[in-house]
Amino acid sequence: MARSFEVLFREYHAVIVTAAFNRLNDIEDAENVTAEVFTAAWRHRGEHEAVFTLRWLYATLRNVVGNEYRRRSRATRRYQRLVAETSVTQPALADDDAIMLRHVVSKLRLDDRELIWMAYWEELSREEMAEILGCSVAAVKVRLLRARERLRKLLDSHASADDERGTR
Repeated sequence: MARSFEVLFREYHAVIVTAAFNRLNDIEDAENVTAEVFTAAWRHRGEHEAVFTLRWLYATLRNVVGNEYRRRSRATRRYQRLVAETSVTQPALADDDAIMLRHVVSKLRLDDRELIWMAYWEELSREEMAEILGCSVAAVKVRLLRARERLRKLLDSHASADDERGTR
């Protein structure tokens, strides 16, 4: 069985990486997705005839790529929601500013940073956050409001510092 898997891997790995890259336009994501496809094949190796075919690999690839699309979509929505709620007066941030945003969030106090992560990156509901934090939903809303205000101030000061550097 292991020998058959090795043959399958050698024969189709490059094909699956290429197919994943064509769908995702990112080589690292394509390699990760390919690893997931072959991990699934290994887990299902007992179903030898069904699993060790190119058709099965492509069907699995389709499912894994779909998961990646959904992950990317959630990440984009989180980013857009955070920007909309923290940057009322600032122009919309470009995708390249995601690193800057993470850097600014990292400057927040730990409890504020945790709230921001839970609300926007992990997409937890206020009720879920209250349960995790052991407080009321109202307390979560107030704490999140204050954390967003502190984040907004940090973003404003970061933008001001960038403006000063740009005018010199």
